[in-house]
Amino acid sequence: MDFAQILGLILCRISAFIVLAPLFSERGFPRMAKLIVAVCLTVAAFPEVTTSYRAVSGGLYLLLALKESLFGMVMGYISKLVFDAVTMSGVFIDFQTGLTMAQAYDPTFQVQNSTYGKIYNWMAIMVFFALNLHLLMIKGVMYSFEMIPLGTANILTGSVIEGIVKLFVKAFAMAISLAAPLVVAVLVVDVVLGVIARTIPQINVLLLGMSIKTIVALILFLLALPNVVDFLQANLPAAYTNIVDLVKALKGR
Repeated sequence: MDFAQILGLILCRISAFIVLAPLFSERGFPRMAKLIVAVCLTVAAFPEVTTSYRAVSGGLYLLLALKESLFGMVMGYISKLVFDAVTMSGVFIDFQTGLTMAQAYDPTFQVQNSTYGKIYNWMAIMVFFALNLHLLMIKGVMYSFEMIPLGTANILTGSVIEGIVKLFVKAFAMAISLAAPLVVAVLVVDVVLGVIARTIPQINVLLLGMSIKTIVALILFLLALPNVVDFLQANLPAAYTNIVDLVKALKGR
């Protein structure tokens, strides 16, 4: 009975993590593959679970399963924040360059996604795999079983919620930092076009501005590509460190 309950609680934590974790949560990731990953990680995590767990009644077990699921979802959410920041930066750029009207349906996320958002997101995925951060992210989940025994995670505390809010603020700041070069450059183009419109009213600045801003943004994006990759290399490890920081915070509570 203990064996079955332990496996069930481990599966709840890992399955909930996969639902929101980067890469695993994408629509294009096969459901069967998600199930296989969840089962394999459950088997791998079993030796890390403390042997002090004892079987509980049905009602209490459902509460423990809910607590483990909530803990797994929080880990998945904070690990995905960095990818949301990358996509958000693309939205800022599209809004400033006027490409918001060119948003297309993204079958990966099944939403209307921005042009630069998709480009940055695929770059982030490429860097994520190149640095083997997906393995570190899984390692962070395994680390949670070592530090936080089953049924003891209490994330509904003021300090944890405050920490999640701070992580969201950091992700928003990361999105602004990533989009700032192109956004500022396009703002300068807008100012120049405004001066031209005042001095030469015959020029159709509205029609001309769309093309110029798109070309300028594309050229600057290509020039800044190495810096963008370096920026992603420096910030994407947060998908792992956020999980570790959360586990340490709960352990030291």
